Amino acid sequence: MRYKTIGTGGFAGAVAIAIVLAIIYYITGGSGPVSGNMGLCLPSPDQWPIPVEWSWIINMALIVGSGTALIFFNKGYSLIQNADMVFPSMFVILTATNPWAGGQLDSSSLMVIINIICLATIFSCYKSRNATQEVFFVATMLGVGSMFQYAFLFFIPAYLLIALMMKCLHFKEIIAFGMGVVAPYWIAVGMGLVPLDQFHVPQFTNLFENLSSGSDLLIGALNIGLTALVGIILALNNAVKLYAGNTRRRLYNNAIAVIGLICIAGMALDFHNLPTYLATFYMTAAMQIANTFALWNIPKSRYWIGSVTAVYVILFLIMIF
Repeated sequence: MRYKTIGTGGFAGAVAIAIVLAIIYYITGGSGPVSGNMGLCLPSPDQWPIPVEWSWIINMALIVGSGTALIFFNKGYSLIQNADMVFPSMFVILTATNPWAGGQLDSSSLMVIINIICLATIFSCYKSRNATQEVFFVATMLGVGSMFQYAFLFFIPAYLLIALMMKCLHFKEIIAFGMGVVAPYWIAVGMGLVPLDQFHVPQFTNLFENLSSGSDLLIGALNIGLTALVGIILALNNAVKLYAGNTRRRLYNNAIAVIGLICIAGMALDFHNLPTYLATFYMTAAMQIANTFALWNIPKSRYWIGSVTAVYVILFLIMIF
């Protein structure tokens, strides 16, 4: 029997909830934490001269677009056995219910898209004897990303490890990866697009200066901490089933888990830049939730998914009001 928990209707419902929450947040005049100008030589997205209204719209469009991309990503590489819409739906819900990620445009929504593209590219090289072009592309994406958000640099060792896991990392791929990271800077400086004096140390800001009360920080931390704890527990439980299953699917899931661990470490150690990691972090957590329903055949799964959604929506409303 084909696994089906919520179907396309569930994803449409998740998108509708996300849009409603974004409208509520905008109407109430909410403003989440800002990261500051965290690019090495270019302004971060939250510093771009975009009208407030368009900032909300673009950010929500990127979140929904990322959720849609996850549908094709999941189907293309069979990340989750008998794929349903839980993965993209939970990603949209988790991201939209945290105003620090689902509010105005910042690096978070761009980072998750770049990570999805990079993961799909690396996955396509599984056991490839010549993956120089793909590895170069991934490194270039990370290099370009680091120009407007230095946190992309932390994913460099992660993708080298993932390439090794995919058995496509050889000496020439390592050289190609290094060239890919350097190439955007070489071109930007060489063509005079970015003057050398434009390189700067990231400008850290008080992450929570725009919060209306200390309870916002408490609820936001509860949201992230709860997701991280549950995500790790589910990942460990899912690993038992995945270990006995398809090897390629297990490697794909392990690779995304590596990205999740990088996000958790980044949020803990790079605290003032925490919002940047959120959307990607929620993407990895959503995968663990989806795998749990797919692998363990949980009864009345729709009710469980609805309950999880309700908890996060309530946390969102507490932060807003």
